[in-house]
Amino acid sequence: MKFRRRNTNIDIDLLWDLAKRKPDEAEAYLDAHHEEWEQIAQEMPQDAADILEALDEEDAADLLTDIDEIASAADVLDEMRPEAAADLIEELPATSAARFIERMETDQAADLIGALASDQRDAVIEALTDKATSAVMELLAYPADSAGGMMTTEIVTLPIGITAGDAVEILRRIHDRLGSNLSYVYVIDDEGRLLGVVSFRDLFFSHPESGLKEVMITEAVTVTPETDRKIVSDLVQKYRLLALPVIDKDGILVGMVRFEEAMEAATAEAAEDIAVSVGAGAEESLFTPISISIRRRLPWITFNLLIGLLIALVIEPFRDTIRQLPVLAALMPMVALLGGNTGAQSLAVVIRSMAVGDLPSGRASRAIKREFYVGAANGVVVASIAAVISGAVARDTVVGIVVCVAVLINLLVAGLAGAGIPILLRRIGLDPALASNIFLTMITDIVGFGGFLLTASILL
Repeated sequence: MKFRRRNTNIDIDLLWDLAKRKPDEAEAYLDAHHEEWEQIAQEMPQDAADILEALDEEDAADLLTDIDEIASAADVLDEMRPEAAADLIEELPATSAARFIERMETDQAADLIGALASDQRDAVIEALTDKATSAVMELLAYPADSAGGMMTTEIVTLPIGITAGDAVEILRRIHDRLGSNLSYVYVIDDEGRLLGVVSFRDLFFSHPESGLKEVMITEAVTVTPETDRKIVSDLVQKYRLLALPVIDKDGILVGMVRFEEAMEAATAEAAEDIAVSVGAGAEESLFTPISISIRRRLPWITFNLLIGLLIALVIEPFRDTIRQLPVLAALMPMVALLGGNTGAQSLAVVIRSMAVGDLPSGRASRAIKREFYVGAANGVVVASIAAVISGAVARDTVVGIVVCVAVLINLLVAGLAGAGIPILLRRIGLDPALASNIFLTMITDIVGFGGFLLTASILL
């Protein structure tokens, strides 16, 4: 992450808004005002990245190559999402792309290269210098959702046998190449094993003659390259860390995961849960190839078709009841809709609680009971309102009673299903978010339509 001080009269917000609404006009303006674009890229790479992401890939690539300083262009690429940066890079010759990527932060460069199409990836890697290739390939060897895939190898290390004053002098000399990795100093032995961690604040406020051993924290929170990203983000939040050191099985320091990477991982986990709960691919985005998206979604859409046929089979035996009182056909969707909404609320609460660690297995029954009580309370209120409205619309009190009973039952079932489905999936070893919404919809629709028509057949 690069931080710059805004010292410009350029209305960035207006320019970004133009890029989102009329990207062609924004590109034409920046192309005609090179000095302004150069200033934005140098002083506000985050804003420059937002603008490029809003433009067509070809136009964005042209603007990137218009930046005079390669370092500034690399800073802009650092701030872009890897998938968007990859689309832009694919518009450039491999040799030109390699020049930018070599100046990027290693972890961001690895993410970008990992998002390239396989043929373009090979061409770019071949065009990189041996040093850059080695650094990037080291990170690409780890899964993207692991600490190794998130970490940067650009870390600040100091030997154990020096004083705090010596350490400060060393840091002053290498200040220009520290980049944004200014969170902590890692103290290592001659073999590179992690011995302790010192924050920059503690180091600079320590007595110059104090040894690093006296200043550092020896019991540092660490992870291995194989640690799942969810655990990494949980640790960063739990201990309020700005960075988390990554060590191998021998205790050798291999990198660190920065705070912003951990937060991006937490956001990605939440987004995956949302996508998976409705049957989309966990890692799918707007940049995913169409063929892959089709393969990931089609099975669940087909499953939805089967659910629809099952609901039709539930409704079919009651066609005489509907024929006798057609108003029932108009009221059926309302009952199912109320159940679906109630269940979705319970589902969201439970999955969120699981994601942040607030729902251990021992509290599962408590969560189900809670959602049942909430569903019951809401069911009484909503069912009463629905009964009055439905009775007035149908001009039949009994129809109102039917709706009241059906809505109450469906909301009770929806609360139980919304809480129970993710808990059940977790208990059998599956992802709690795994198409939970699809299973919930199946239950609330069957109970909503079937329960409503069965009640109507009994009372009417």
